[in-house]
Amino acid sequence: MTAASVAVAQRNAEPKGSSPITLRHLLDARRKEGRTFSLDEAIATIVPLCLDLKERHDRGEKLYVHPSCIAPGADGLAKIQPALAILPTHAHDRACVAPELQRSLAPGDSRASVFSVGAVLYEMVTNKHIGPGMQRPREVDPTLPAALEVLLAKALVGDPAHRPDDLGALASAMHHIAPMKSIHPPDIDPGLLDHGASFEVDIRLSMLPPSEIAPSPVIPKAAAAPMIDRISPPVIQRVSEPVSSRNDPTTRLSQLKARLEADPRPRYVVSKDKMDHGPFTAVELLQQIASNQFVGDNGLRDEISGQTMLIKEWEEFSQFAEQAALKREIVAEKKEVARVVEQEKAAGTAKSTIGIVVVVALVAVGAVFVIKAVGSKKDDIAIADDKGGANMDPAGSIKGQKRNKPGGGGGGGGFGGGGQSFE
Repeated sequence: MTAASVAVAQRNAEPKGSSPITLRHLLDARRKEGRTFSLDEAIATIVPLCLDLKERHDRGEKLYVHPSCIAPGADGLAKIQPALAILPTHAHDRACVAPELQRSLAPGDSRASVFSVGAVLYEMVTNKHIGPGMQRPREVDPTLPAALEVLLAKALVGDPAHRPDDLGALASAMHHIAPMKSIHPPDIDPGLLDHGASFEVDIRLSMLPPSEIAPSPVIPKAAAAPMIDRISPPVIQRVSEPVSSRNDPTTRLSQLKARLEADPRPRYVVSKDKMDHGPFTAVELLQQIASNQFVGDNGLRDEISGQTMLIKEWEEFSQFAEQAALKREIVAEKKEVARVVEQEKAAGTAKSTIGIVVVVALVAVGAVFVIKAVGSKKDDIAIADDKGGANMDPAGSIKGQKRNKPGGGGGGGGFGGGGQSFE
């Protein structure tokens, strides 16, 4: 760490109390300003850090290594602060801890520290933390050398059995990338990073996504450079992304999806109903989440990093799980609305049917009433007609009305002929 870096941290971080200015304060301050560490600044910090870690591990010390425990020593160079080298709580600090330490919850040896150094260096030059969907450094800043990506790919191997453990060789290789900007470490063959008695590096298991870079560039050996006790590299201003693009949720989600899908390795295993499913590539996993085969409460294990969490706890996958859950809720609401509409339609049909039946019944009752009323009236008329055709004599006789017979009777013959009456 440099005097200029410390000055920036003092202006921007302003930690409380007597806590030392740590690399985490500087990283957070640079991130707020939209700036990263230049390559020279990063190498000037990492080389002395590697040498300090090597000395400590050679003495048998085991440590958690992350930016919150890295601060300037008495000589102004980056050193580990043992009192701060504890299991971190900061999310980006946790990403710097080797995967095997996150499982064992115990401090690590030099092999674990190699991973942490690689993660710290990656964050310094990109302002991003390692994890699923991470970009290669040259995708963030094309001016970074390809040799840096080669070193990071080796340091960030998730499986400790295929990760180097020689911090001296790592410091020497880092120094060769920027030989005039850091102290000169012991001249150790960087080839020791490729294999040893207890490991064989396999960058296919690296956290760094695969690259289309054809043969891996050879790290050149630089001539010996004089010792440099203090380095104050110039601060390089870098333009950050437009705020509108950075803060747009749709854009962020699309960019994250593209980064995840750029890694074709089948590395994700899902635990559902007490069974493991997979491994899946990122594309396959996102498809399974979108089709509701897996939900946020299912467990997810990254076979490369060894980390295991619920899908909803993974920063890279939780957003897709939330989106799928939201779609499920929308579909469920639509189905409920359709069900209520059908119920109301059925209820409306039943009410209409009952109304029609009631109306028909009323009409029928009215018709019966009218028919009965008309029939009664006809009966009254008939009775009245019958009463008009006969005269009831109080004395008990019935007098028939005189009726003329058709035809005239023919010569006085017939009823009442000859002036007689009929009684």
